[in-house]
Order: sequence, then structure tokens, then C-alpha cells
Amino acid sequence: MSSFIEREIQNQFEEVISQTSVTETETPAIEWGEANPSKRPDGMDWDPESNILTYDTWEAQRRAIEKANQEHTDISVLAAGYGSGKTVSGARWLIKQALQYDSSRFLALGIDFQKARDTTFRVLFEQLPGDRTGIVTSSYNGPEESPIVVDYNRKDHRLTLVNDTVIKLGSADRWNRYAGDSYGGVWADEVGHYGDDLHDLLEMLGSRLRGVGGPQTQLFTLTGNGKNAAFDIIERGLDANGDKIGLNIETVKASTLENPYLSDSEKERFKRQYGNTSREGQALHGGFSAGEGNLLNRQQLSFIDKSDYEGGENLVFYIGVDLAYVESKAKAKANDSDYTAVVLVGYDRSNGKALVLDSKRERVMTIQQSITWLAKFAGQVPQPTVKIEDVAAQKWFIQEAKRKVEGTIQSVSPGNQSKQERITDMSVLFERGDVKLCNHSVNDNLGYDSRHRPFVREWVEFGSGSSPGLLAACYYALQDVNVGSGYESQGIGISSGDIYGRGRK
Repeated sequence: MSSFIEREIQNQFEEVISQTSVTETETPAIEWGEANPSKRPDGMDWDPESNILTYDTWEAQRRAIEKANQEHTDISVLAAGYGSGKTVSGARWLIKQALQYDSSRFLALGIDFQKARDTTFRVLFEQLPGDRTGIVTSSYNGPEESPIVVDYNRKDHRLTLVNDTVIKLGSADRWNRYAGDSYGGVWADEVGHYGDDLHDLLEMLGSRLRGVGGPQTQLFTLTGNGKNAAFDIIERGLDANGDKIGLNIETVKASTLENPYLSDSEKERFKRQYGNTSREGQALHGGFSAGEGNLLNRQQLSFIDKSDYEGGENLVFYIGVDLAYVESKAKAKANDSDYTAVVLVGYDRSNGKALVLDSKRERVMTIQQSITWLAKFAGQVPQPTVKIEDVAAQKWFIQEAKRKVEGTIQSVSPGNQSKQERITDMSVLFERGDVKLCNHSVNDNLGYDSRHRPFVREWVEFGSGSSPGLLAACYYALQDVNVGSGYESQGIGISSGDIYGRGRK
């Protein structure tokens, strides 16, 4: 075949392709609607015919978004309680801005990639129109199922929309990765948990909001987390050195109890859990009330003498295990390494109360030493349920424990919350008196059983950088235990014995 004929065939082929190709997708319009849970339970609507995407908002969400769109605003803050829809608000604002400015770049930030993948980024994907957009597996790219997305690159953490605008997915713990790019706007989710990285991140972003189309502003969404960097920036307007930042920060606070998308039963559950505790202001109402300095305090702990407790015959036992390993004991001590910690909890099924009966911690043991140590600790009580965090590095420990430790060995997952979030949530149970520390004897100098001294020390130092191994172990012991609710009416009871269950028949 001559080159002339080949060129003619190629030309004809290209002409056919050009005539049959699909025209570019028109960028959809996004409208803000009024919250109407009965009409649209998920708060969004996509009309492919009119090419209109509607996002519903309730009052606090709407005010935060309006402030983010004001020309003079540098940072708009939505500080809200748990379950208030703050992350949804941030995701929807970002999508609207990205579609409004063609061929631009925007940045979405979470705490770290692991947490952001399961929370911030998942919620962002769920706000895209289309089916199953929030599902990302090894073989399925849910965001690409959306009619407004042309590509989701997981390797580069990049979402490309139909108007050629890119949403970069990032994390605060790697903030310096984004110093070489420009953005039209930034959404930072859960900034209360960024730690001091937030100061560095904020300084960097100040020079990155340029060069591309966008509102050139930032939207922070968070639940308060004590008097930390986020508090200094948002409430006091101060940088890491205590100097004024000089940015216009507009803050909207939202109560969980005002969210129209929560049912009455869900609101009541939140009130039961956090109402009338030191966590109420931030957990429910978007404040920064918890923690003057350290997040927990000694007054939240209460003790009961073993001889004064009358419900021992009803106790069932749970042991939480927090593992940590370093190659040598000397090195662990020098580096203030984490302890392997265990906590024994007795749960009274008649009244839903729990007792911390014992706790121990130790640095650096071999596998066999740690298993023997745990087996001895578990041998104090009959048939305990031993709960061990199920992460890849600890699966071997769980398997070995099943062979050599008496009782039921149960793997547990910490979920999407950080260790700090888990422990501060657990503190509510202690503050309410649903969980107490049990004194077997009392040290006159301490005023309580000396066996609890390491636990108390971790408690009062929590949030100051010290290792909370015992607190984490206690959280695992109490996880999925219905503390605060009794089952006496259901006829569940255990035959008599001492507080440790010895002597039961």
C-alpha cells in the first residue's frame, strides 16, 4: 500500500472520529437549597437534564459558606459539634468553587492520609453526583462514576473535574508537600487535630493562594479539641510565637442539637453522652471548652473501696492491651518509648457500671515474655475477654495469645478516631461516675491505691506529649461494653463470688 493511500485512509478515519465524538460535558451549575430532610434526606439533588446540582444547607452551614465567599475573608471557620455536618459543608463548598473556576486548582486537607481516606476524602466523594461515588477499592474508582469527574488519580491524590479543575487531596502531617503549587482555595477538615503543624501549614498556605482562579480563601471545619494551635489561631488570632496573625478570620459555631438531619433519638444520645460534662461545650456546641492546659484533670476520676462495692457477683471481666515494642529496654527508656500496657475492667451487668480493677505497664519484652506477662495478668479473674488492637504488626501477638492466654481473645479496631479523640470521649464515662477506679488498699500519701498511680499520672498528663498506653488499654477494655446501661431487668446475672469472681459456681 502506497504512502498516499495510507494518508488518505488515516484522514478519513480521523474525520469519522471527529464527527462521531461526544461533545465536551458542560460544566454543571450548583445551587444552594434550604434544608429539607423530609424531601431530600441526603441534602442533595442532581438533575442531569438541567445540569443543576443542588446542595441543601441549614442555617449554620449557610453562614459559614457565605463568610467563605466574602471578599475580605481570609479564613472562614465552621466550629461545630459531633454529627453537625461540618465535613459535608466543607466538601460541598469545595466542589462548588472547583466547578465555578475552570482550569484551576484547589486543595482538600485531612489530618493524615489514613484518617482522611476514611473520613474527609470519603465524604468529599459522597457529595459528587452519581451512584457509589464514595466507594474506593483496589478495583473500583467510585469518584469516576460521577458525571462531573473525568479522572481520579489515586497515586497522585488528584481529582479532575469536567471543567479541567483539579482538587488535590492532601494531609496536614505532610504540609510541606504543597508548598510548590498554587491554589484557588483550600478546605482543611478537622484542624483541631493538626497539632502544631497547623501553624506551619497556615504560614505556607498564605503564599500559595494565588496564580489560579478561585476565591483565594480557606475554609476550616472542626470540632474543638482543647486549647491547642487551632484555639490559638481561631479564638486568639495568634501564631506559634504568640504574635498577631493579621488575617481576617470569620467564625461560625454550630450546635449538634440544631442539625435538622439528625433524628430526635440521635440528638438525645449525644446529650446523654456529653451533656453536663466538661466536653459538652466543644462536643455539642462547637466551642473550645475542654482543657485548660492538659485535656483531662484529676477531678474527673473517682474511687471506690473494694469493701464498699456490693455488686461483685455481677461482674464480668475485660482486659485491654496496648502493645509497643522497641529493640532494647535501655533505648526505650532513653527515648521515653511507649509502654506495653494492660488494664483490667470489671463490668457490672446489673447496673451498667464499670470498675478499673488493676493496670500494669512494661517496656520492651520478647514475644514470649509479653505473652507470659499477659497470661499472668489475665489469670487474676475467671474467663476474661482480652481485647487487643488488630493491626498488621500485631496479628502475630493475637494468634499467640489465643494459644497461651486463658479467656476469650478478641481483636478490636480503633476505628477512624485518633487516640486523643478516643481517650477524651472515654473520659466522659469517668467524669459521670459510670467508671471508677477500685481501691484494694489506700496509700495515705496518695489518697488512693498505689497500683493506680501510673494510670492517674497518664490521665493528668494526657495531651502534654506523654505516652497514654494505660488509657488506650482502658479504652479497648471498655470498647463495645454497654457502660451506663444495666441488664438486670433482662434477668442476666452471675452466681455469687468475690469481686474477682472467685468462688462462683
